[in-house]
Amino acid sequence: MAISSEALSIVPLHACLAARVDGVDLTRPLSDATFRRIAAAFDEFSVLVFHDQRLTDAQQKAFSERWGPLENTIVSPGQEARYDPKLVDLSNTDPDHGGLMDWSDRRMLYHSGNQLWHTDSSFKPVPAHSSALSGREVPPVGGETEFASMRHAWAGLPDHVKARLEGKVAVHSIIYSRNLIAKDLFDPAQAAALPAVRHALVRANPVNGRKTFYIGSHAWFIEGPTPRAGAFSTSCSP
Repeated sequence: MAISSEALSIVPLHACLAARVDGVDLTRPLSDATFRRIAAAFDEFSVLVFHDQRLTDAQQKAFSERWGPLENTIVSPGQEARYDPKLVDLSNTDPDHGGLMDWSDRRMLYHSGNQLWHTDSSFKPVPAHSSALSGREVPPVGGETEFASMRHAWAGLPDHVKARLEGKVAVHSIIYSRNLIAKDLFDPAQAAALPAVRHALVRANPVNGRKTFYIGSHAWFIEGPTPRAGAFSTSCSP
């Protein structure tokens, strides 16, 4: 069911996750009441889509700061000190020479790791609450950002499997995940500044209590005995 409040409209896009938010201009400051409705929708739907928002860097940061203090991005290979530390530039264009970067470019190899299913910043001691993505230059074909609901995946597990997984700890490392793409993308000093971290395998949203897996390509291994092999399926019709 769509949620509406005056001009603000929130319409679910899928049975599992995601909603479209209409009737709001993110280039301008939001009232507290409007932001509360957006925040509640985020807790409900996990992914929010805002169409036709032409944001500057400053406007994107101002909207993002409504959710809490912004983290500093890591020093990524080939882009050292190039951008605002509160922003990440995800691009295949070469700012130095123009045109598209070749897939052999160290920067492109690093960015290709984003094609692995992942949870942003799970490799940090204090992981991100969320990410705000703003498309500045979008190709006519391809370039989609895809999402999967780990909350739905958790809900579909049998109770005896949930019981085995509760309380487990997963170790996360961006060095591990990027090594799946190519070895030694980070120089030794960069790698030393990014030690592995521990996070609960199963987390609950503090607002509504709904549980989710906290995993992705950065998840290196689960501490303790290896769980027995098994296979389960779950589905969610659009």
